Amino acid sequence: MAIKDYDTAIRLKPSKTVLTFSYVKRANAKLDNGDNIGAIEDYNEAIRLQPKSSVILTVAYLNRGLARFNMGDTIGAVRDYSVVIRLKPQNVMLANAYVHRAIARSKLEDNIGAIKDYDDTVRLALENTDFAAYVYSRRAAAKLAINDNEGAIEDCGTAIHLNPDLVDVYRIRDEAKSNLGNYAEAG
Repeated sequence: MAIKDYDTAIRLKPSKTVLTFSYVKRANAKLDNGDNIGAIEDYNEAIRLQPKSSVILTVAYLNRGLARFNMGDTIGAVRDYSVVIRLKPQNVMLANAYVHRAIARSKLEDNIGAIKDYDDTVRLALENTDFAAYVYSRRAAAKLAINDNEGAIEDCGTAIHLNPDLVDVYRIRDEAKSNLGNYAEAG
């Protein structure tokens, strides 16, 4: 339903700002429906129409990165997240860009880059404790991947303190403890 509404809005050829907004909103609906290709096409059009820094441009790059990641274009996703970071949006959007770029970098086995992005996310003074716990757990996984077991254990402790219901963080902590020879402390 939302896609048809935005189709109509686009056909009416409104002002450039409304047209750009309509492309982004339609792309978001397509992304939500799993139509990554259609979403990317609409985000591309929004980016073409809105070349100057703005919230709508930031959303277009961030969500195009998500669509690219969903399609397996991890390098393209990293590029889009990097553009968002250069645009310096508000903290919430900036934190999302860093987290998504970190996830993509981990998939590319660039765990050092991922850890740096998680560090930047933590520096944004996360107010949402569930999100902060998730960031610490993902950074712990990246540290584990480069054999920084002590760092992984420390981040797991922080994640557990913030949200003890994160299941994966206990596995990461146990694996790090086991790597250090602390078999009695590991799960």
